[in-house]
Amino acid sequence: MQDQRPIGSPCRLLGKAFRRCDPRYLGWLARNALLLGGWALSSGVCAQAYVIFNGTDNTCVGAFLDSGGQGGSGYSNNEDYTYTICPDNPGDAISVNFITALMAANGAVPIDNMTIYDGDNTGAPLIGNWTGNTLQGQVISASAGNVTGCLTFVWHSNNAGLGIFAGSISCTTPCARPTAVASMVGGAPAKICAGEAVNFNGNASFAAPGFSIAQWLWDFDDGTTSSSGPVVSHVFNIPGEYVVQLYLEDNNGCASTNLVDLQVLVGTEPTFTGTGGDQYGCLGETLCLDGQVNAVTWSATPDANYGAGVLLPDNVGSCFISELTFSQFAPGQTLNNINDLNAICFDIEHSFLGDLIISIISPSGETVILHQQGGAGTFLGIPDDLDDANPNPGTCWSYCIDPLATNGTMAANAGVTLPAGSYESVDPLTGLLGSSLNGTWTLQICDMWALDNGFLCGFSLDFDPSLFPGLTEFTPVYGNACDSTWWTGPNITSTSGDCDQICVTPPGVGNFNYVYHATDNFGCIYDTTVTVTIIPGPTVDAGADQTICTPGDVQLNAVVNGIIPPAPCIYTLNLFDTFGDGWDGATVTVTVNGVPTVYGMANGTNISYTINVLDGQSIQISYQPSLLFNAEHAYELLDGQGSTVFSDTPPMASGVTFNGSADCAPGNGTIIYAWTPTTGLNNAGIADPIATVATTTVYTVTIYQDGYAGCPATSTVTITVGSTVDAGTPGGITLCGTDAAVSLFAQLGGTPDAGGTWSGPSPIVGGMFDPGTMSAGVYTYTITGTAPCPDATSTVTTTINTPPDPGVNATLTVCSTDGAVDLFAQLGGTPNAGGTWTAPGGGAFGATFTPGTDADGVYTYTVNGVAPCPSETATVTMTTNTPPDPGVDGAITLCSTDAAVSLFTQLGGTPDAGGTWSGPSPVVGGIFDPSSMIAGAYVYTITGTAPCPNEVATVTTTINTPPDPGVNATLTVCSTDGGDSAHSANPTLVWSARWGALCIPHPPPPPPPPPPPPPPPPPGGRA
Repeated sequence: MQDQRPIGSPCRLLGKAFRRCDPRYLGWLARNALLLGGWALSSGVCAQAYVIFNGTDNTCVGAFLDSGGQGGSGYSNNEDYTYTICPDNPGDAISVNFITALMAANGAVPIDNMTIYDGDNTGAPLIGNWTGNTLQGQVISASAGNVTGCLTFVWHSNNAGLGIFAGSISCTTPCARPTAVASMVGGAPAKICAGEAVNFNGNASFAAPGFSIAQWLWDFDDGTTSSSGPVVSHVFNIPGEYVVQLYLEDNNGCASTNLVDLQVLVGTEPTFTGTGGDQYGCLGETLCLDGQVNAVTWSATPDANYGAGVLLPDNVGSCFISELTFSQFAPGQTLNNINDLNAICFDIEHSFLGDLIISIISPSGETVILHQQGGAGTFLGIPDDLDDANPNPGTCWSYCIDPLATNGTMAANAGVTLPAGSYESVDPLTGLLGSSLNGTWTLQICDMWALDNGFLCGFSLDFDPSLFPGLTEFTPVYGNACDSTWWTGPNITSTSGDCDQICVTPPGVGNFNYVYHATDNFGCIYDTTVTVTIIPGPTVDAGADQTICTPGDVQLNAVVNGIIPPAPCIYTLNLFDTFGDGWDGATVTVTVNGVPTVYGMANGTNISYTINVLDGQSIQISYQPSLLFNAEHAYELLDGQGSTVFSDTPPMASGVTFNGSADCAPGNGTIIYAWTPTTGLNNAGIADPIATVATTTVYTVTIYQDGYAGCPATSTVTITVGSTVDAGTPGGITLCGTDAAVSLFAQLGGTPDAGGTWSGPSPIVGGMFDPGTMSAGVYTYTITGTAPCPDATSTVTTTINTPPDPGVNATLTVCSTDGAVDLFAQLGGTPNAGGTWTAPGGGAFGATFTPGTDADGVYTYTVNGVAPCPSETATVTMTTNTPPDPGVDGAITLCSTDAAVSLFTQLGGTPDAGGTWSGPSPVVGGIFDPSSMIAGAYVYTITGTAPCPNEVATVTTTINTPPDPGVNATLTVCSTDGGDSAHSANPTLVWSARWGALCIPHPPPPPPPPPPPPPPPPPGGRA
């Protein structure tokens, strides 16, 4: 959008330089017809609006609009028009400059498009077909061969998207147009500094054959033009983007229509907020300064502030409409996130809030009520409440409807006067979601009651800048090397690698100026000056030297002269204007200690003022708004360190906005003291500490004034203490007779002087006491004093305790069958009685070891010592051996014909293997063979481990002889023969008949003889 401030009558504004309704005026007319809702076209000056339809219009001036007509609401879906525009002066030719043409490019083919023919019907030569935004900025003219001078437009829109188009209509006498060709020194885009001139050259332009260029008209896009010829130079004073055009007219009255688009970018002036450092110091102090340049971004984001104050008529039920037309968004772009609409703001004054219904209407018809009456007689801004007969503008205040506001509606905050600020909408602003962004947005204010009126001073829609595609935006770049930023000034002692920081050591008292320079990529050099003030530093006297004979307390007292007075510091007042045309008469008054100074800004986007203040001075700020455009203003006050003291942004309150006092930090007169050494001082950080002096001491006091640590001063005072001596305080030590020698000096308390002598019960060598060779008792330490100070003595009392004797370690091995053992008796040496025993696991033990019951291991005997003698221990290591097990005596009876058997298996119990056998016959391998060995007692012997004896067991063997039945025989007898003499001859045999004969058992064999008695057990063993 363009700035919509009142422009008055177009013809009067343009003056005689524009004939009737020439193209330059018509371009202005079409643009403003869209932006101002048709005001220019309905004013009856020179033109009217021509809305597309199926038919023909005859005119040479006006605005060609889509079916949405005035107000820029845009065309509709499913349109098909064939429209012809013809000149109303025979011989002229129609020319249309399409100021805007944003056709939806979505949906099924054919998409929205415009076809233009060079004549009064569609049978004329085709000039072209355009879709999307390709027609925007084009100037379409009837050709010289077009005898009708008409243009025919065939328009089609599908059902898948909306858009807008509008152009300015003019007539020309058909001719061969000249062609503008222009360049500028250095090429485009030109990057220059504000106030710098750019040279333009149009000599390459040419007229059609047979004609010559009669006039060059340069439009510099800053409101100024030049017709001085093909070569011009122009100075651009305000930062921003300028697209320079060259318009030609030949000697046949034909004008050029092509655009040369020479872009000029004028760099923005940076701010130096953050530049400063140590600006106040004393002689000899090194001060460091930091430079900081802050680039300022320029953006072509459309300014949405609306016009001058316009009367809101007090007609019951009548509505006032204020319109803003946007064409900068992408075709078909819609509002999809309500947070992309930062605010809807209107600058207004009215004497009765309850009169009004305020609504916003989007280009695509979405409507949201922002305020629905309510609030009764609450004032908006500062109205003239008694001007119903003759309305006079009051003071407008800015009110915004903000999606993020949480403080209620305007009516909910009603009172005497509604404060300027942000409020919630009556209807949810989400009702605007889906709205077309391009087109005319309408603020509708309806007055529903009689009496009371008001004025609308401005209307803005603040969209998120990221929604705008392709807007020019630039930020000058400052490099980080010394060719981009640097300091100049006297006595610079060091410079940082990037030249942004310097340290200086001015040689004398006074003011020294240092300039920080910055060069951007536009080649523009800016600077700011920092003044360093050097003053004499304070001095200090630590006082006269003092002498005392004995240690004691001494009062110190430092006197400071030359206190640095409070330092002035520089505050900075920054004024900002978002539109870039200054503050329109608004002012800020800064009153320092009752002295007011008024500050303003004639033009531009920002300006800085320096304000000298003293620490503690009162500061008051007041703001006086202008009649218009206060929503563009903002300001801030920074202190000497660059920190914000106060700032205000729209909507800004008028009148007094801040009361405070200057804080320059340094120079408040506080002196910082530091005495060294600190030992013995009750407070090392005051002017007059009390020193507890033990020896001659030189005290140094260092002072500096708060804020001036680099300006220290020092002085010394000597406190001499006479030759008093200190033998320390008495001590005592108890040692064990086995302890190492100790230093008697170390046993003294206090702070004894070294170098004294010792005396006592035993001679002392080197101040050492050896409890192993010296006698206990009192030993005296003597320090000889220097007159008049006496000698000093102190004592150390020594006590020697005898260490305990637990005896000598012993080792004993027993058999598990042995009797109990007294462990104490096993210790060697001469152990002290009365100690305690512990078993191998650490448990208490009673000193008697029972073999076979108590565990083997180390038994410890402990005798407690008398401190400092430690307890002592001795050990008896016990080992218990187990006696061998030969098993239990056994016996076996074998037949002499039996196989050999193992004697070991005949033993009972669990005999140990590995023993030896002895008996009537030699035993080989522990085997008894009844066929070859003699029966009897065989002894099994197991060797015992000392002190356990050998053990034996016996196996008694018995061998029986098998019976003799004789030799087999065969006998045949008669049945009448007598008995069996053979049988009767051997009555021990038993006969049996196979078939039924009676078997008579023979008597059982006699029992074996009893075994021999066992041998007696060997001594110390068992059988």
